[in-house]
Amino acid sequence: MKKILLTTILLLLTSLYASSGEDVYKAKCVSCHKMQGMMDTAQKQEMRKKMQNATQQGRMAMREKMMQKMQSNDMKAPPMPMVSKRLKMKLKTREAFIGFVEDYIQNPSQEKGFCMPMAYKRFGVMPPVGKVLTQEQRRVVAAWLYDEFKGEWGTSKGDKMCEMRNKSMKCGAVKIQTH
Repeated sequence: MKKILLTTILLLLTSLYASSGEDVYKAKCVSCHKMQGMMDTAQKQEMRKKMQNATQQGRMAMREKMMQKMQSNDMKAPPMPMVSKRLKMKLKTREAFIGFVEDYIQNPSQEKGFCMPMAYKRFGVMPPVGKVLTQEQRRVVAAWLYDEFKGEWGTSKGDKMCEMRNKSMKCGAVKIQTH
């Protein structure tokens, strides 16, 4: 009887101190993965128009300028809404998303990651921050990352970030929504 009572008390105390996914994100992720990128909506729309009207050489120059801008600010990793949307595009179910994130944050590698080559060039591979988290913290942050960011990577030509087609990169902008 004492063991059952003690176990029940421990479970109740553990649940009281369990972190929410947002708490874990704020404590362990936000220092690198910000909620927003370098541009607001108007700047993204302006960039999209410029990219669509530019020559291939002009687009490459704009990408290079953007890379330099990223290097000059404190951006340490891709913004979390972009990460979440990219993973949702690659991993079709919530369960696959959560399982991937739980594993990846403990054992990140370029081989199993889904970042674009430009992101790896700029940021490299993230450190294994998940190794200091409990299994429960990894699970709740992964679920929160899936649930928090709505929408998809892109479903129409004008609503896509960069993607590879026929060995050339096509770029636009992505709408980012959070709730």
